[in-house]
Amino acid sequence: MPINLMQTSIAPQASASLTAALADTQGNILKSHGRDHSEHLFVRFTGDPAACGGWLAMMADTHVTTALEQFEASLARAEAAAVVEGILDPRAKARAITILPDGGAFVNLALSAAGYRALGLADRMPDDPSFLLGSKDASILAKLRDPAVEEWEAGYQGELHALVLVADDDAENLAATVAAIEASLAGTDSAGTPIGEVAHRETGVAMRLDDDGRPLASAPVREHFGFVDGISQPLFFASDIAEARRRNGGIDGYDSSAPLALVLIKDPGGGPDGHGSYFAYRKLRQDVAAFKDGRRRVAEAIALEAGREEATPADEELAGAYMVGRFRDGTPVVVQDVPGWTTLPNNFTYDGDADGVRCPLHAHIRKVNPRGDTRAQLGIPLGGSQARRIARRGVSFGPQTLDPAPEDEVGLLFLSAQASIVDQFEFTQVSWSGFPDFLRPGVGLDPLISQPPPGTEPAPQAWPRDYGSHDQIVFEDEGNVVISPYLQDISVGPLVTVRGAEYFFAPSPSFLRSAGSAEAG
Repeated sequence: MPINLMQTSIAPQASASLTAALADTQGNILKSHGRDHSEHLFVRFTGDPAACGGWLAMMADTHVTTALEQFEASLARAEAAAVVEGILDPRAKARAITILPDGGAFVNLALSAAGYRALGLADRMPDDPSFLLGSKDASILAKLRDPAVEEWEAGYQGELHALVLVADDDAENLAATVAAIEASLAGTDSAGTPIGEVAHRETGVAMRLDDDGRPLASAPVREHFGFVDGISQPLFFASDIAEARRRNGGIDGYDSSAPLALVLIKDPGGGPDGHGSYFAYRKLRQDVAAFKDGRRRVAEAIALEAGREEATPADEELAGAYMVGRFRDGTPVVVQDVPGWTTLPNNFTYDGDADGVRCPLHAHIRKVNPRGDTRAQLGIPLGGSQARRIARRGVSFGPQTLDPAPEDEVGLLFLSAQASIVDQFEFTQVSWSGFPDFLRPGVGLDPLISQPPPGTEPAPQAWPRDYGSHDQIVFEDEGNVVISPYLQDISVGPLVTVRGAEYFFAPSPSFLRSAGSAEAG
């Protein structure tokens, strides 16, 4: 029975149709795989379509993790964790934590449009226009203001057919799974040609660091600018929504739930229960030195407006929060002007800050997820902006430090799941984050991820002069009298550089299995 993709708060254990659909959908779409170590293998097929199709079928049967398997494993761990939480003896509790079940190896397999064509399966691939073009297409590069392909890392410049994401909490087990997959690619077709090769690879790691940047197993995951990552995500499972509500004390200030249609489409090449999702992948180099310089300049302006000769650490914290929209510990700056929440908050909107004097209108998280701003400021129904959300599944790369050396390459292996590349990923990148007049004229670009038009410098952004205050200052700018509650002439960004990219589709396991059949081509 087909499932209703508009349903929210799903409980697969209570629905046979949902169980069947999740068994024919890959994991890491409706819920992050959650492992700390990962390898990203970018595969180029070299064998004939029949042999490559057989390899896809083997991967589906042997390695690929389904959404149902992922859900059942997370449910088992949650149940075991609840038992551990009830243990009163501290030493016994500590021992029990060490033997909580983990999910073991996790594997995703996604194909590019070029991959479908190389397999002779172009008639069975999905039809998102940008997916069909691929990230190297000149129109996509221009739309996203990405560097020329010749400026990307060499491993991304050639044609890439598949992305195999392998993750595990145990680094040794991860290496063993990767080795097995690489060995399988060395198998040959009838002419003796290898099935494929790993044309490029990336190592990802969940950086668990404390506030001072020291490794700590129990610490939240951070990215290289120092901020707790992955706080705001669309939620699909009833159990995850209930847990979020519990953390919020039963108060729903912001609804994180989402319909399946946000990330899933019917797989045109799969079976009756088969579903898939588009993956947007980008390797983003983060310029930590430029981030710190921008934060310093904003902090100095904050201090000057307050009558202080030098910026304090608190000024630096607030300046960073103005750039991101949260403090480093995840506290939303729209709620308070200092960090210090005891939980990772996601239960807020911008309804009380229409002018961006608490959280700037250009702050990263406000640009990419307006949380009702488009309704309040532009009259667009809430559902319209909520439908633009993406499910972020990225991970950091490079040395695990918040103070990398100048020669260190650090950043994010960005990966998002969505039902439409054009209407979700590209829309938020171009029409929100990269549009200086969203939500109002003169707001400026998202300082973290946006690029100015080629040959131009980014315009200054509108930084609050005095947190939460609409008190205005009068000054002259090129002979014009200006009245504004914002600091002037401070431009921050761009702070990331694209080092490589591609669009993929994570097809259903039934499609992968059928690719090995004689009639697949």
